[in-house]
Amino acid sequence: MLSIGPVQLKTNLLLAPIAGYCDLAFRTVCRELGGVGLACTDLLSPQGLLRGTATSLDLAQTNDFDKPVGMQLYGADPDIMAQGALWAVQHGATVVDINMGCPVDKVTKKNGGSKLLCNPDSATDIARACARVLEPFGVPLTCKMRLGWFDGQPVAEWLAPRLIDAGAKAITIHGRTTEQKFQGVVSHEGIARVVEAVGNHCRSAGFTVPVIGNGDVREPGDVFTMINKTGCAGVMIGRGALSTPWLF
Repeated sequence: MLSIGPVQLKTNLLLAPIAGYCDLAFRTVCRELGGVGLACTDLLSPQGLLRGTATSLDLAQTNDFDKPVGMQLYGADPDIMAQGALWAVQHGATVVDINMGCPVDKVTKKNGGSKLLCNPDSATDIARACARVLEPFGVPLTCKMRLGWFDGQPVAEWLAPRLIDAGAKAITIHGRTTEQKFQGVVSHEGIARVVEAVGNHCRSAGFTVPVIGNGDVREPGDVFTMINKTGCAGVMIGRGALSTPWLF
């Protein structure tokens, strides 16, 4: 079992916010097959949600069976992201996540996604603004990120503690850099460094925040490998679930 702030999940396996795939229908299939602790929506534009555009509203669709559900927002403006977080709460989100890991140009060129790893102050401001809005509702904020932008220049291991201080209740770390995109092999060592950094930071402050590992999970054994090699508290499964939605 895994707790994210006040939210208790039934398993420590999470369905990732897979762009272009993770709609309500796919989340429902995975849930019906069992084992999903939390499922996330596709990437959501807060501007689209606030304007009520058809595409954004479609991506944000949920229902009573689709719980607990995380709604993931992407963007670079703290105020707009906070407004989007409030919209998400009002429309059924159990958890709100900030995307700090998408390497796709159309997201990073607008300073969102993994580009936030190059702007740690902006990333922290967004987390703080969203956490402040969510706190009265008891809805936890989470952040999903990569190891860093460039290979050999880790960011997540020192940014994650800052995001926790800003209000994040869980950190999900994809074990690749933006430069890698989806090439190469996931770095368990990189994820382990984030787990260690968060653990040390939280112990000194007297609380715990889970780190969730992500990347290259295609079969059950990969889950055990991820946990054993990194010490992470949970595993988020992305592309591996597309061909094997019963993986959970």
